[in-house]
Amino acid sequence: MSNDLLPSSQLPGVTRFQWQQLLGPIFVVVIVAYAASSVSASFAFLTEGTLALLVMVLALQVLIGNSGVLSFGQAAFAMVGGFASGLLTVPVRIKENVLDELWEPLKMVNMGIYPSLVIAVAIGAFLAFITGLFLMRLSGLAAGIATFALLMVADNVLFNWRLIGPGPQVMPQVPKFDFIDESIAIAVLTMFVVYLIGISRRGRLLRATREDALAARALGASIWRLRVLFFTVSGGIAALSGAMYAHHAGAVSARDFYLGFTFTTLAMLVIGGASSVWGAVVGTILVTAIGQVLLVFEGGVTLGSIEFTLPNGVRGLVIAAALVVILIWRPRGVTGGKEFRLPFLSRT
Repeated sequence: MSNDLLPSSQLPGVTRFQWQQLLGPIFVVVIVAYAASSVSASFAFLTEGTLALLVMVLALQVLIGNSGVLSFGQAAFAMVGGFASGLLTVPVRIKENVLDELWEPLKMVNMGIYPSLVIAVAIGAFLAFITGLFLMRLSGLAAGIATFALLMVADNVLFNWRLIGPGPQVMPQVPKFDFIDESIAIAVLTMFVVYLIGISRRGRLLRATREDALAARALGASIWRLRVLFFTVSGGIAALSGAMYAHHAGAVSARDFYLGFTFTTLAMLVIGGASSVWGAVVGTILVTAIGQVLLVFEGGVTLGSIEFTLPNGVRGLVIAAALVVILIWRPRGVTGGKEFRLPFLSRT
């Protein structure tokens, strides 16, 4: 047996573990993240935010890439994760002075970043499980509309209910990560988990239901149970992304995770390729890079004696156009849904 196949006895329930496929995306993320963050403080800030987006795109890939069910609702769990981790780590004096209508027990709670991340993931996964019991009975357009309704409900609750958050205000003074290494480590760990989920027996069964539901049922697959499981995992990872964003920005509000966030992360997944971890990585890097280049041109760039200035909002138009082009001419994304192998690693 070649050494790129890990026997199922070593990883129960997991088939065809090819470490080259996992190391390829991880290698690219680590190298690009450290290279970009070393340029300047602003690039380091951008890189940390991009890593939070990558985790969100991976959350989408777990559900959409494996089940084929289009969900607009995962940003709701990112919203919950950001609020949960933020509320648990903001200093008590800030909550007493700024968030005066907050529920008293929440005012008194204060903990470190890492315990708050774990709690945020648990809350996100729990809410995803409860809502998934109902939403994952739907498919196609109905699933898209229902999950979008979930996003709207979460936004309205967190934007208006001051008992559990700042309401329309921004939650200030959320403790930030000390080093870029923390965000990189979380992103790498998430990639590892998502890859293992994808090659697990349940992951392959869920993809089988996407391709041929009747045949998958004949093999004993429960489509609803599989979808609920993956919706739950996706919700937990999305909550982790929201918490990462809160500790990256140092502040958080409900509108940080609404329509713009939803569109951007879905575009990253579709452009890169929804069927693989590598697609999530490529899509996140491409959309971020294109957006930053266009942002520079929106501010005005002088080349020789000519000044180029693009109208505000061009970034969104270009990303939307790229999304349409990909959907029409390359629906599996720029990666074709394939994983990436480092060329210098032998298959044997």
